[in-house]
Amino acid sequence: MHTMKNLDTTMKTPFLALPTFFACVLATAVLVAAPAAASGAAYSWTFGGTPSATAEGWIAERGTLTLANGEARLRPDANRRIVLVSPAALPEAVRDAEAFVLGVSGTGLQRVRIQGRRDARGGWITLADASGTALAETADGYVVKRKPGARGAPIERLRIELTFRTTNPRALQLIATR
Repeated sequence: MHTMKNLDTTMKTPFLALPTFFACVLATAVLVAAPAAASGAAYSWTFGGTPSATAEGWIAERGTLTLANGEARLRPDANRRIVLVSPAALPEAVRDAEAFVLGVSGTGLQRVRIQGRRDARGGWITLADASGTALAETADGYVVKRKPGARGAPIERLRIELTFRTTNPRALQLIATR
């Protein structure tokens, strides 16, 4: 792997500097959206990397989503909630998801509600809603099963609402579909 130290030494050789620079940029991405990054996942977004990278379109509608010290951090609002909204144009793997996986560190997650929107003008439709024992914890994170209903309909965006016991900040490692 290339490091910034390697970049400094290769800058003296112009032909080596550009490939090394791109290798450093690729190695420091914060969020990678890719099929099957989590065990059994159809599609996932994996958070981690450097503080200077971006969240690739994920935003916090309530609470805050910050990128610092090589991780994505969630800070719930005064009502102990964080609401994340995905980037637009989600892949087909999200449409047919049977479950959603949320890799959130710490304890105290009380409820997860996941909603989808078919287009930018449409309203939010609840796809999954779980609390208490319905929030199954696995090695990858909390698993929330999708409600019965139509699959295969376009989903333009996801809206993920998490309610915690406290307002303590938490790390976010993963959002995935199964």
